Amino acid sequence: MYETIKLLKEDGFNIAIDTSGYGPREYFPKIFPMVDTLILDVKAFDKESFKNLTKATMITFEKFLKNFQTYGFKGQIWIRHVMVPGFTDSKEDMERLIQIINPIKNFVERIEILPYHTSGVGKYEEMGLSYRLEGIEEMDKEKAKSLEIYANKIFAQSLRKKQEQEEYRKKEKLKEFSDREIKLEEEKNSLLERLKNLPLLQDIDEKGMEEVLDKVKLLKIKTDDFVFKSRDHADYMYIILTGKVKIYNNTIDGKEQIFYVYRQGDYIGGLNLMDSKSYLYTGKVIADSEIVAVPRDIYMKYIDSSPTALRQMLKKSFERIRWAEDLIERLATSNATMKTAGLLLKLSGEIGIKTKEGIKLELALNREELGSYSGLTRESITRKLGEFKDLGYIDLVGNKIIIIKDMASLENIVF
Repeated sequence: MYETIKLLKEDGFNIAIDTSGYGPREYFPKIFPMVDTLILDVKAFDKESFKNLTKATMITFEKFLKNFQTYGFKGQIWIRHVMVPGFTDSKEDMERLIQIINPIKNFVERIEILPYHTSGVGKYEEMGLSYRLEGIEEMDKEKAKSLEIYANKIFAQSLRKKQEQEEYRKKEKLKEFSDREIKLEEEKNSLLERLKNLPLLQDIDEKGMEEVLDKVKLLKIKTDDFVFKSRDHADYMYIILTGKVKIYNNTIDGKEQIFYVYRQGDYIGGLNLMDSKSYLYTGKVIADSEIVAVPRDIYMKYIDSSPTALRQMLKKSFERIRWAEDLIERLATSNATMKTAGLLLKLSGEIGIKTKEGIKLELALNREELGSYSGLTRESITRKLGEFKDLGYIDLVGNKIIIIKDMASLENIVF
């Protein structure tokens, strides 16, 4: 099918596919980006009716809807449902239909209700096959039409409600930005000049850059203020010009687990904008920061289509995967000594500065956060750092500076 669709698309044909959401999922990301219209057949709206009508479970269909936005589809969807008397012929069923298609509502162009008929019964008899809906009368066409009107009405209401929520959220975000936005023209112009040189924006021409600089928000965010919180809708991507931001989550027992610390030149939220997903984790500033907020429309217009930006994002993604793998290894290690040594080695590669005394680590994290980073309590990390100092591996200068004096001993502990 893929090769056929590809040839038709290359010859300028409009592609429409009729599906019930079942099929080999590995082909979906290849096929759906080429489809202009998807006719989606929704069989039923609850697990019992779905099984009675199709002999299949509803789980596959639900997964199809849940993962739909990852398939690269950019066309329109027509929702089609064959209404069967006694199964899906009530207002409550229409309300359930609208609930089910909620994950794909932004793509839906039309909702059609087709009344069930019995013209296929004779064909089953000719083939000697049993007919699952034997004895079911044809659906009353007028009733089906009235329920189609009702379904479209409540769907339109749901779209309007969502739009109102979107407008409110955007206003609240802009209000939040206004308290943080850099106002001084001289300071603002200096940051804009630095913004032009970022790898993510290298492919943008002069005219495009004017639009980018006009729409981005330049923010000053103080230590311990949030950039975003878990479950916040991703309307913006954030680029750190100066400062540091920690990305963390709270575990089920209420403890904070830090995953990353982002620094100058790092960015947050590109994947969330691509997939239209909310932020899974929380971002909090741990050193006064200057941050650029890039709105979704600018990201999609200039960054998502830029080869240089995508290479940069791919590179950063691999770095973050390696960091995540290292974090998993540290957290899985039962020995506190190995966890602490591994953390110091990792930080030396990330922020270490060579000095006469050794590798200098200027930390933005306090002891509790260092412990979170390595899967230890504040007391454990403090004790281990003290032990390392007594052994001559490190030196401690206040609470924020560590000097690694014996890298080889730390490496021997870990490896």
